[in-house]
Amino acid sequence: MSSVVDLTRLPPPAIVEPLDYEALLAALKADLAARAPGLAPVLALESEPLVKLLEIAAWREMEIRARVNAAARAILLPWAAGADLDNIAARYGLVRLAGEDDERLRARVLIAYHQLAGAGSVAGWRFHALSAHPDVVAADVWSPRPGAVTVAVLARAVVHKNDCTLEQQAVGCALFGTHANADMRHIVAHDVHAAPLSDVVARLMREDVMPLTIDLRVIPAEIIPYTVTAHLIAPVGQDAALIAQEGRARLERDTRARAAFRVDVHRAALIGALMDARVRDVQLTAPAADIAVGPGQIAVMTDATLTAELVHD
Repeated sequence: MSSVVDLTRLPPPAIVEPLDYEALLAALKADLAARAPGLAPVLALESEPLVKLLEIAAWREMEIRARVNAAARAILLPWAAGADLDNIAARYGLVRLAGEDDERLRARVLIAYHQLAGAGSVAGWRFHALSAHPDVVAADVWSPRPGAVTVAVLARAVVHKNDCTLEQQAVGCALFGTHANADMRHIVAHDVHAAPLSDVVARLMREDVMPLTIDLRVIPAEIIPYTVTAHLIAPVGQDAALIAQEGRARLERDTRARAAFRVDVHRAALIGALMDARVRDVQLTAPAADIAVGPGQIAVMTDATLTAELVHD
């Protein structure tokens, strides 16, 4: 897998300065006292009109500095949003797709240079897959043999709840969330002959994208569903139902973040997600072993059964 910069790990830009109203006010008072020493006693009185003027000046200066900070962030990829991000994307020849949010567009900008790779880099294939349709969420790329490339695509589709299985609904909800229409469901797209996967195929097969002599195969992501069963031990004095409820919320949040291509499911990570300051122990019975996840595969938690028991320490 090619490395892509993790924007969350970048240090804060030095051009964005911390704002401190009290420090600005003190600096204004010190400046005025240095210019007119006779006013120093008056500046100690908060009710003094002159002090009120300095407070207004300090606040206005802080607003100006905040505007400068905002302008600086607007030209930096990790912080740019909306139209500012659109303008940054334009430098790379990108336009926002219909319905594309800032996070997804930012991810495409990060790998946009790879579209120029003549031999088809991993990031280059991923870039074109993501650019084919706004419902493409992720793509995995590997070469099963020399001269061959396989692109696995995780994309969402919307269907009526009666046209999909309960497992498809559970997987779609875990990966994409609930649909605004109560009768509709998000599911993982699996038909390469229909959008959005067909759009990915069309994009990757373009003459200006696919190198000659490459045997290209586009497939839907392979989902590995799993369930979690665990018993939480907490000290007496807690609410057992609340312990289980909050444990489930932590587990869902953690497993959703880990539901990505080639990310193994480790029992230790599941136990860690279920632990907090009030939980003394976690007895995890399912999954019984770690789940290995290979190329083109994504492990998705579809359900969790949690119970809680209160014991004396």
